[in-house]
Amino acid sequence: MRFILLGFCISALWAQDEPVNFGILLRGHSGVGYGSFGKLSEDLKASNALGKDFRLIPWATTAGANLDLILAKRLLLAGTLQLQHYDASETERGLARPYALHYGGQVGFALLNKNLWLLYPYAGYQVGTYELRYTNYFTEPIYFGRNQELRPLDKRTYSANLGLAEIGLGLRRWRRGDGLTLLWGADLGGVFALSEAKWKASEGPEPEGVAPARLTGGYLRFSLGLGYVKPKATESSSPIPAVPPAEKPKKEKRKKAEPTAEPTQNPPAGAQPTDPGRKPKKAKKKKGDEDDED
Repeated sequence: MRFILLGFCISALWAQDEPVNFGILLRGHSGVGYGSFGKLSEDLKASNALGKDFRLIPWATTAGANLDLILAKRLLLAGTLQLQHYDASETERGLARPYALHYGGQVGFALLNKNLWLLYPYAGYQVGTYELRYTNYFTEPIYFGRNQELRPLDKRTYSANLGLAEIGLGLRRWRRGDGLTLLWGADLGGVFALSEAKWKASEGPEPEGVAPARLTGGYLRFSLGLGYVKPKATESSSPIPAVPPAEKPKKEKRKKAEPTAEPTQNPPAGAQPTDPGRKPKKAKKKKGDEDDED
C-alpha cells in the first residue's frame, strides 16, 4: 500500500511542470579527477631522475566553466573550459606535478527534461595543453630523458599539445521553470587522448629517451550557475465569445379580423340556389303595386 501511495505522489508531482524547451546557462564547476599518464611514472623512476621510490599520484582537483544551450527540449550544445590540477608527487630528490588545461565543445541529448530536472549524456572534444612541472630538490643534477638536465633547485616545465575526447553524464536542477533561474547539478565523465604527443621543454632541446605524453582521466564535478529557461510555448486558447444581449421579443402584428361569413339560410323550397359570386338582382315592382302606393 505504501508503494502504491508513493507512486501516486510521484506521478502527481511529475505531471506538474512543463519541460524546458529553450535555455541558455552559464555555470562554473569544480570537483575531483583521476588521471593515468601512460609511461610517465616509469620515466621519472629512473636512477638519474626522482628514484625508484617515486609514485605519481593520480588524483586531481578540477575547475572550469561551461556555457550551455538547450534547444527543442532535447538537444544540448556547450562550450567548455576545464582545468585538471594533479597532486604533487615527490621524493627527497625532487617533485613532479602534471596539469591539463583544455577547452572545446560538447553535444548532448536529454533523457529527462521535466519537473525542473534535466538529465543528459554528452560527448565532446577538447584541445589544449598537458604539462609536467619538474623541480630538483637534490644536491646533484637530475634528468628528464637523456638530455634534459636540471641543476639543484632548478625548475622546468615540459608540455605537450593533446586533443582529448570526452564522454559524460550531466544532471541539472532549476530553481524555477520559466525566466531567470539559479541552477545547480553534477557531472560524471571521462577524457582520453586520441593520440600521443611529443614533450617540449620550456628551456633547451626536446627531451629524448622518454615516452610520448598521454593522458586518460575521469572526473566528478559539481556545478552552480545562472541561466534563462523557457518552457514550450502553449497555444493560447481562443477567448470565450461574449454572450450577445438577449433580444427583445418582437411584437406580433395583429392580423385584421377576417369577416365572418354570415350563416347561410336554407333557401325556400322550390327556389333556385343563387350563385354566391353574383349579386342578387333587385326584384322589379309590378305596375299594379306602384299604383297602390300612390
